[in-house]
Amino acid sequence: NELQSEMKENPTSSTLPKKIGDLYFEKKKDYTAARDWYKKASQLAPQDSVLRDKVDDCDLRIWEVKVAAAVKANDPKVNELKLAALKATIASYERRVADRPTDMGLRFELGKAYYIGTMNDKAISEFQQSVKDPKKKSQSHLFLGKAFQKKKMFDMADKQYLMAVDGVLSQEIRLDIMYNRARCFAE
Repeated sequence: NELQSEMKENPTSSTLPKKIGDLYFEKKKDYTAARDWYKKASQLAPQDSVLRDKVDDCDLRIWEVKVAAAVKANDPKVNELKLAALKATIASYERRVADRPTDMGLRFELGKAYYIGTMNDKAISEFQQSVKDPKKKSQSHLFLGKAFQKKKMFDMADKQYLMAVDGVLSQEIRLDIMYNRARCFAE
């Protein structure tokens, strides 16, 4: 209420509707209302791509809620909803990567969406870029290995799995990599 009254005093500020959107998103988990406030903020600051990301995040959360409800209700249209949610995710991350092409974290997320959508060539392209991010390096190599394995390029997959193991401290992730490598050898 305080933020809304402040907004009446300063209607051109994009930070106030963003703050209201943050409250709806984080505290109330009302993604529809949050999206509306983020859209207002985005209209007031059209150059701010982070606000467009917030709008997309709300849309993606709404899709997650719809899919979860459909799974819980054993809805026969679950697969259609999952496909629509995946398409929305891909579209969102393609826009984000277009806005910030040097953000390797975004490229990794886009690569994962492509991988889930069985667009292996596009996924490989994105993971080859996201390997440059030290935080995503091992995971990128792991997904590269999986994508190459799907394409029946087993030598390339094995090389990626070996690179993924380097620098991994978590035993769980190490086991996942070794499991995928063993499956690759079996195939």
